[in-house]
Amino acid sequence: MEPDCPRCGEALTTFALAGVEAFTCEACGYVGVEADHSGEPNAAESWEDALRRFHEDS
Repeated sequence: MEPDCPRCGEALTTFALAGVEAFTCEACGYVGVEADHSGEPNAAESWEDALRRFHEDS
């Protein structure tokens, strides 16, 4: 028997790979995967900066 979603209470779908199980809820999008969000976000490099860096390294 699959557990219920902690967000919305609907039934969770179970996925298993290499002996590890993960749960997801198709109703609300919940995914039962632990994540650490404590780090600083990385700034995305702009195309202009990337091209400048590319030409400087050439």
